[in-house]
Amino acid sequence: MRKTLLIISLVAAVSVGVYAQTGNARVGIKLGPTFDWASAGSTAADNDGFRLGASAGLVYDYYFASNFAVSSGVNFNLLRLKYTFIDRRRVEDFLEEANLPVSRRVDAYNIEVPLKFKAKVDVADSFKAYAEAGAGLSFNLKDYAKDSYTFYWVNFEGEDYVDCTNQYRPLQLSMIFGLGAEYEINRNCSAFAQLTFDHSFSNAFVRALEKQTGSILRNNFIGIEVGIMY
Repeated sequence: MRKTLLIISLVAAVSVGVYAQTGNARVGIKLGPTFDWASAGSTAADNDGFRLGASAGLVYDYYFASNFAVSSGVNFNLLRLKYTFIDRRRVEDFLEEANLPVSRRVDAYNIEVPLKFKAKVDVADSFKAYAEAGAGLSFNLKDYAKDSYTFYWVNFEGEDYVDCTNQYRPLQLSMIFGLGAEYEINRNCSAFAQLTFDHSFSNAFVRALEKQTGSILRNNFIGIEVGIMY
């Protein structure tokens, strides 16, 4: 399924380039670092701080007025989260109803298709500022984790490196907000820089893991992106 989603996203990226040939459309590329963290809906999971990730993507803006556009594209994200959650699966064979805190550092690879409304204002000659807001649909591709835990009752410390892709939902919905500035290099080319906030609406854990851990998990990141528009 994830290979199918990847193919769909690549086809969408090519389509962006084709439609950008119209007079009211612009296409671009962007990249930059992200500051990633997790948020939970119960005390059974807790964020352990920020980690540095990365994002790159294609941007497609369709202008229905001089300073107003519908913005979309394809984002390729590496989200690097660090959190602690209660994992009952590891101890159920040893002690019924035992709670084992597991510290997880996970690298999550996903493709996100955003749909946003963008509004610009003229600041100075060749300079514009803009704000954008909307939603994004993420396709989860791969998740790798380092899990650290301690069985206190037998004085044992464990550390696992696992492919945990099947523990996270393949589709996730998020809200996106952005603020940026654009400099017009010439009539056909502009450079831009923006600050993006991306917060997941949906639970990242699959239903089975949500039930076993007694918690939900949401992904968040703040991105600092630079790019070129044509």
